[in-house]
Amino acid sequence: MSRIHFVVRESAKIRYQAQAEREEKSLGQWLREAADEKLEAARPRLFTVEELQAFAAECDAMHPPGAKEPNWEETKKLISEGKLSSARKLGFL
Repeated sequence: MSRIHFVVRESAKIRYQAQAEREEKSLGQWLREAADEKLEAARPRLFTVEELQAFAAECDAMHPPGAKEPNWEETKKLISEGKLSSARKLGFL
């Protein structure tokens, strides 16, 4: 096991200690759990198989079988033309 030392204001330490006591935990345990919760909240959320299947079903409903795929070359051309038009309107070209 290793140690981590960090500096906090005395008022923060008092608040942390008080909360730890309310939860009937040591300050060290409370800080470890707070750090673990922060890490867990920052981790990318993974989806369950059921959620992915529901998403796939929604996508399928929007694009029924036999629906034609978009022409990506035409789509890229339209996007490019839109960017050029906007740049002209804004005076960049």
